[in-house]
Amino acid sequence: MQAQSARVYQITFCGRDKNGVLPMFLRVKAESAQEAVKAFIKRYQPVSGWLLGDPEDITERIISEKEEGKSEDAEMKKAG
Repeated sequence: MQAQSARVYQITFCGRDKNGVLPMFLRVKAESAQEAVKAFIKRYQPVSGWLLGDPEDITERIISEKEEGKSEDAEMKKAG
């Protein structure tokens, strides 16, 4: 069985933690969507509110954004 690597999930949440209102979109590293919810609750407990849909795996989007940023930096260095 192949070991899973940590992925980045975006949690959409409407509610608050002990310090007040949380941002609606939060990122959590986990191996699965179910573990992302558990990690979110553990990190911000006590939380009260609602999860709005399932956690979204955004790992590929983050990787592509980083690659685009690196290529833009290289182009700017060539132009500058």
